[in-house]
Amino acid sequence: MSVRGKVALITGAGTGIGKATAERMSADGALVIAGIIGDKERTAASDFTQRILDVRLQSDWDAALADCREQFGGIDILVNNAGLLIEGTAEETDDATWDKIFDVNLKGLFRGCRAVIPEMRQRGGGAIVNLASIDALSGAIGHLAYSASKGGVTALTRSLATDHAVDGIRVNAVCPGTITTPMVEKMFKDTGDIDAARNASIAKHPLGRLASADEVASVITFLCSNDASFITGQSVSVDGGRSIR
Repeated sequence: MSVRGKVALITGAGTGIGKATAERMSADGALVIAGIIGDKERTAASDFTQRILDVRLQSDWDAALADCREQFGGIDILVNNAGLLIEGTAEETDDATWDKIFDVNLKGLFRGCRAVIPEMRQRGGGAIVNLASIDALSGAIGHLAYSASKGGVTALTRSLATDHAVDGIRVNAVCPGTITTPMVEKMFKDTGDIDAARNASIAKHPLGRLASADEVASVITFLCSNDASFITGQSVSVDGGRSIR
């Protein structure tokens, strides 16, 4: 896929889907800046140019964009992957939890888009992929704030695509089903019965298994590539058929 020579900033690139996407894009010739948040991720993303990037901080976004300019001359691709899941129903979710989830999953993503769009416009265009979730499309027990934030991601994606098509900037979202990432494994563990939780999740997917992070990374890379040049404003499900049930 044609991302060779493109400058890509990927948030949450030290683990899970973000790390897999950084590896895939780098293998396909992109110049990757990995947004990370701590020393553990620094080690995991050691093959890439790194930048401490807390998506809640506009100053971190500004510094990351400055890195893109100074090291590679600008930015062509943004993958808004960093996300946070805290489970809870309406009665179990307090204001602080709600605000924390939205600050990372939705407002953090908005800050990133706001930072890179002027630079992409000057370069004649670019591609943004936002990580939503199957939870944006169908209900999930105990994922109230997370689902709401990811639904916001899909709506924001459509609005951004509409506003910036004239600038040559394509904006799409990816809605993964259950992926074998550290965040999902923690969710299974927190139930108290890892095997039962994993089997219950597998049963929701018609393909009869969970996906790897690499499978989602392939779709993200495609959407950022020239091969997807006529695709914008879409929320693409990578969910083993879960959303059709």
